[in-house]
Amino acid sequence: MKYTLGVDGGGSKTEIIIADLDGNRVSRVVSGASNYKSVGEEKAIDNLNKGIFGAIGKLNNTGDVYFVSSCFGFAGNDAGEDSKVYEKIVFNNKLNGYLNPEKTFILNDTRIGIEAGSDSKNKIIIIAGTGSNCFGINEDGREARASGWDYILSDEGSGYGVGLESLRAVMRAYDGRGRSTLLTGAILEELNLDKIPDLTGWAYSGPFSKNKISRLSKMVCETAGMGDKVSMDILREAAVEAAISVITVAKKLGLEKKSFDLVLVGGLFKCEKYFKNFLINKLKKKFPKINFMPLVAGPVEGAIKIAVEKMRTL
Repeated sequence: MKYTLGVDGGGSKTEIIIADLDGNRVSRVVSGASNYKSVGEEKAIDNLNKGIFGAIGKLNNTGDVYFVSSCFGFAGNDAGEDSKVYEKIVFNNKLNGYLNPEKTFILNDTRIGIEAGSDSKNKIIIIAGTGSNCFGINEDGREARASGWDYILSDEGSGYGVGLESLRAVMRAYDGRGRSTLLTGAILEELNLDKIPDLTGWAYSGPFSKNKISRLSKMVCETAGMGDKVSMDILREAAVEAAISVITVAKKLGLEKKSFDLVLVGGLFKCEKYFKNFLINKLKKKFPKINFMPLVAGPVEGAIKIAVEKMRTL
């Protein structure tokens, strides 16, 4: 049986949809992370395979499954070397025979997210999830991006960035180098730790994980809501960084005076008062014709959309 395949491979989970040749969903599965920068190549392959073969297993007819067109959107697919690594991950020994190599498209997750979120010819997506990224396309088909260089080089305006700043704020308060903050008690309680020096063991034990640090961003939003000035500042600074990325992409695409959609993606936007609303108000002043588009469909829906369009046009 012939199908199309869409994959949204992130730093915390991977979502897979199998659809018919018209793009109608027939199977969906969520598996573990497939961003190799977060979990390594072997684990990324394992999680990807578990998800896709799990989705195949849910089909009514599991015999002779073949994906005529496929689209993979991966977080962390940023530079030339990344493309080679993700090609290796996708065309692994178990999955290779199910894919049409001429119509298998391996993209960044911003590319599938923007297609899921907007049908406008001028559009930008800003991601503020575990990581951060900003990408846009204009009516001439020109593309531009900013940020998204991952946790060492550039992850400002992300859950990871907010979580990391919360830890640093707690350590500054403990040392006396910074202001006292409600984050101290909130984070100790969340992590079930007795005292601040115990954070050292928590932070450095086991393999590095963006996810465990990113999860602390929820605490920052909660303590900001309780009136904690340190938490408010962390979130506002993250919103400023996200706004800078949007402004940069809009300028590259010549959208300053044009109408364009801005697709908002990521868990940090759940923190409305101190992150989302601050970002929106800042951008409204800069771009009077901007349209804010919360992502209703999942980014994986954009992957299916691209897979079907490429199947028909190429």
